[in-house]
Amino acid sequence: MTAGRALTAAAAALLLLPAAFGPWAAWVPAAAAALALALAVLRPPPAPTAAALVSLAVDAGLPGDHGLALLWMPVEFAALLALLVRSVRRLTERRAWTVGALTATAALALPLRFGLRQPRPADASVAGLLLAAVPVAAALGAALYLRGQDARRTRAVRDARREQRLAVARDLHDYVAHELTGILLEVQAAQVGGYDPEENARLLTRLEAAGQRALASMDQTLDTLRAPDGAGPRRHTLAELPALLDHFADRPALHGAAELPALPPAVEDAAYRVALEALTNIRRHAPAADRIAVALAHRPGAGLTVTVTDSGPAHPRARPGGGTGLAALRTRIADLGGELTAGPHGAGWQVAATLPTGG
Repeated sequence: MTAGRALTAAAAALLLLPAAFGPWAAWVPAAAAALALALAVLRPPPAPTAAALVSLAVDAGLPGDHGLALLWMPVEFAALLALLVRSVRRLTERRAWTVGALTATAALALPLRFGLRQPRPADASVAGLLLAAVPVAAALGAALYLRGQDARRTRAVRDARREQRLAVARDLHDYVAHELTGILLEVQAAQVGGYDPEENARLLTRLEAAGQRALASMDQTLDTLRAPDGAGPRRHTLAELPALLDHFADRPALHGAAELPALPPAVEDAAYRVALEALTNIRRHAPAADRIAVALAHRPGAGLTVTVTDSGPAHPRARPGGGTGLAALRTRIADLGGELTAGPHGAGWQVAATLPTGG
């Protein structure tokens, strides 16, 4: 027997002790109070409805001197209120309403155990009901409030876990898919061209570097999952853009990076991801594009504008499995108060994002 159960048994025994010095009928209300107290203390109560059913049965058929009911009624009433709060707060919705209604009824009817046996039962019963209604209503309101708080906490945890999964998916899409797309295009180009030992050696070197970067991106994503609570994913800066552009055989042109002021970290990270997503899509859908430009511009009051433009021609058919990167990125930028657009631009395609910078 655990310490909690031992203390519960001791409390119930103490509650029954006065009945040993009274008539046999004293055991009835004493037992009802002891049962309600035990079920209210045990976690979880094995049968929360038992206390209410026994209490109602005692109300209906208490034998002997009705004055005996007054000795144990306060304890039983408090125990029924505790069971009401726990049942409405913790049980499933269907059981909470059923058990809660039964327990509330037992608590409201408890004063009738004494009132109905008075010389003027109507007046005593009404007074008892009014006195019991206030604490029962307060207990029910507290239970519903706590249930709502628990539900909001559960939703917050679920939403946080979902957001963490989405963040992992975005990182894997942004970085690993970027590198794998580059590897795929390098291999496809090698199959089309003739065999050249020197070029193949350079190709294998590029493939190895891209594979290493993909593995490093996966390691960083997994490190984020293993990090202590509150540690967010690594944020990129616009200073890393030149290294990103170096991954392309025909290095895209970069304009406006030198004129940028200090920007919020979240804005720089979002701008980097815009460039990464746009360049990855160019690799996948317009591999023949010979001119690619990344432009950055900041205007006070208007924010930071990131534009990625290619000369086309666009790939005639999108590859299977694509299409989610821009949608997720659009949501991320909207959360920052910005806007992202993507569409045809001349013979090619343009992705443009505007991000507020607060200055």
